[in-house]
Amino acid sequence: MSYLVNVDIGGTHTDGVVIDEQGEITDGKVASTPDDFSAGFFSSLEVMANKLGTDIEGLLNDTELVSHGTTVGTNAVLEGDDVDTKLVTTKGSESVLSMMRGAAGRTSGLSVEEYLHMQEVTKPDPLVSKKDTYGLNERIDCMGDVVVEFDEEQARDIAETIAESDVDSVAISCLWSFLNPDHEERMEEILEEEIDSDVFLTRSSDLTPTWGEYERTAATAINALIGPSTSEYIEKIDDRLEELGYDGTLLVMQVGGGVAPAEDAIREPVRTIDSGPAAGMTGCSYLADTLEHDNIIAADMGGTSFDVGLITDGEPITKATNVVRQYDYSIRNIDIESIGNGGGSIAWVEENTDRLRVGPQSVGADPGPACYGQGGEKFTVTDAAVLCGFIDPEYFLGGRESLDLDSAKAAAESLMDATGMELMDVARGVIEISNAQMADLISQRTINKGYDPRNFTVYAYGGAGPLYLPSIANRLSVDEIIVPTGDSSSVWSAVGISSSDVLHRNEESNMRTFAPFDPEDMTEQFSTIEDDIRADLESEGFDDEDIRLERYANLSYGLQVHEVTVPVPSGELTEDDMGEIISRFEEKYEQLYGEGAGASQTGFELVTLRVDGYGESTKPSLRAEAAEAHTDGGIVETEEIFWPAENEYLDTAVYYQDDIGPGMDFDGPAVMRLNNTTVAIPESDSGEIDQYNNIIIQS
Repeated sequence: MSYLVNVDIGGTHTDGVVIDEQGEITDGKVASTPDDFSAGFFSSLEVMANKLGTDIEGLLNDTELVSHGTTVGTNAVLEGDDVDTKLVTTKGSESVLSMMRGAAGRTSGLSVEEYLHMQEVTKPDPLVSKKDTYGLNERIDCMGDVVVEFDEEQARDIAETIAESDVDSVAISCLWSFLNPDHEERMEEILEEEIDSDVFLTRSSDLTPTWGEYERTAATAINALIGPSTSEYIEKIDDRLEELGYDGTLLVMQVGGGVAPAEDAIREPVRTIDSGPAAGMTGCSYLADTLEHDNIIAADMGGTSFDVGLITDGEPITKATNVVRQYDYSIRNIDIESIGNGGGSIAWVEENTDRLRVGPQSVGADPGPACYGQGGEKFTVTDAAVLCGFIDPEYFLGGRESLDLDSAKAAAESLMDATGMELMDVARGVIEISNAQMADLISQRTINKGYDPRNFTVYAYGGAGPLYLPSIANRLSVDEIIVPTGDSSSVWSAVGISSSDVLHRNEESNMRTFAPFDPEDMTEQFSTIEDDIRADLESEGFDDEDIRLERYANLSYGLQVHEVTVPVPSGELTEDDMGEIISRFEEKYEQLYGEGAGASQTGFELVTLRVDGYGESTKPSLRAEAAEAHTDGGIVETEEIFWPAENEYLDTAVYYQDDIGPGMDFDGPAVMRLNNTTVAIPESDSGEIDQYNNIIIQS
């Protein structure tokens, strides 16, 4: 037997899956271990190995590929790890990280609640302080020409000063280095001669050679800040896997939607930030290909957050910059937006208004919701679901754990006192507020971006997504919600990692290149990028038939800031191709910003050329099953369950894991209590389970 093994670490749970050659999925969901995330990684492997009747060594001996999605980098930024980082930049630009993007530095990455209280919001501390920033005598202009020669003597003095300090990492980011990296490369050489070999070193022209002085410098600084802890963590996982008998390559999920060998992730850990949600999106793309769905709203509700991304015309939407802790940085990523709205989100009462609120704070894995019985005293969304009866306290996680209903009730008392509400009114309010926040985020990502949600199918996954998302379909006028592969939806990000190819993404900025574009020049630029990517993939063992290259161009109207990405044909480009590229740009621009929003009279500017190079790896097979065994539905019992939207108890059909399977039809109201998640089908809905165990709910 040959397995694909994938482990994704989230804020509350660590999710693992083993996928065999027939597509059978064995899961391993365990509590995350923030003090040492690697403990959760191997605990998940142990759970899965036990289910397969072996131990970790036996599992890894039969494993073809191990892939990993990690939050270590994200947490390092969010928690502000105590890392001594220095920044070397062009003299005169030492304040770029402090200035940020002006007012945007106060607003990037804020929740709706924080926007409503802007007077209380300030810029975050700079990623690297002014005292740890060194100005280098050198200057390259916007054409890539040297206007101030590199000062060797001063550069050596800077390197010696840094070497004398107890430094953990160094970032190098000079003006316009993405057009001419010579000065950055020379500074790197001098630093390597002076500093200890264990100091983490990164430069912007290697990491993210794109325009945007602040965003490029921020990306480089973040990479340096999280480099020591993330590289240590990945090396620890890699070494332990080798000790246990795994002789393959450890692949690490990237925020751009692909995986990379561990050594690449160690060098560029900034690309692992927010990689968990990206893995879920990749899994949705893979499933959408099978089900022939072009437009998907990917909705992931876990223990701490709710994440939404869009797939349009079969491709996930990406963006050129990401944001974490109000820091915008230049790393192309799958465009996913998150809010603090998960099963562990805390319900609270706003001062002065006495309004009931939910999130963004979460109880996390420890102590967890009050009903977990681990000492938690805060009332959460999960506590509300237990009180309503969706989750059976005696059958949590397929009966592997039991919940404490009395603790959930006790946690609600402070909310009842503050609002004057009865117990079930509190439970109803918490779920309805949570659902409204999710519906609002989906509306922002669709309607506010020029997309009609009625043209989309919602994929609901994560540990909590299948329970709550079906109830908001009517608010969005969405006709169909799919719970991917049923119970495996709770570990969908881990499944998504297994469907990811090795990705190398290279970009080249073309500042001030205006139409008409030269097809020969553009072909030559693309060919150079493609040659570099092909060489990298070949060095990793991929043959020509396993390599796929995709071209893209970022265009804008003349001297405007809004860029739009369009695909570019392969091979030798022609004048007709240039016209088609501009036509695609104008069409997509109007889709995003409204009919008549274009400004063709200002001309067209080519901002960036990009190539995504994929090394196609082994994919899981979606296992199709026969439908005969479950065509009658197999209802075990009915219960009186309180449905918040209806504000009443309804006689509800209840199914358990062994009661459902391919070919089954069902009508709402119904609840499916599976091994790792709960699915709630509202009264007005119906559906079926297809051959791949997808639970398809028609609204």
